[in-house]
Amino acid sequence: MRPLNVPVLVLILVVGAGFGAQMLEALAARGHSLPIAGWLTTVVLLVLSAVLLLFGLPLRRYMLESAERREHPSFVPRRHQIDLPTAYRTVLLARACAYTGAVVGGIFVGQALFLLLTGTGDPWRGILPTAAAALAGIVLGVLGVVVERWGQLPPDDGEGTPEGAGAGS
Repeated sequence: MRPLNVPVLVLILVVGAGFGAQMLEALAARGHSLPIAGWLTTVVLLVLSAVLLLFGLPLRRYMLESAERREHPSFVPRRHQIDLPTAYRTVLLARACAYTGAVVGGIFVGQALFLLLTGTGDPWRGILPTAAAALAGIVLGVLGVVVERWGQLPPDDGEGTPEGAGAGS
């Protein structure tokens, strides 16, 4: 599995920001009330970030111990254990959180910028909760990329590759 492509995530964030601003502009032009993110959205995104971190830290500890054992082999029992399905699910959760953070963070960034630039929303009840949700979404996306990188396997040294699997002749 290839690692996450950070420029694609940034592009998703920018497109999401454009969509969020355009959505509020279209609703305002038609005279509808504007949907504003509440504080609960920020709390939910931060709880999701905490859950991802809770699952990611054992993976990080296991990978650091594995790297240490590659450099200094030892017969001492491992301090940290993680099974392959759990590690794989953690990496998939991290990838999903990265994409979710990019989309949600982008939409809320666009909405917050629209509210701020047009002066439409009340700063305490509209702009601040939306900006906090945008920041929480971006934090979730960045944490998703970081945890996904924690689960990355080291490159092979080439000793176990079959003949003909290398560069083309």
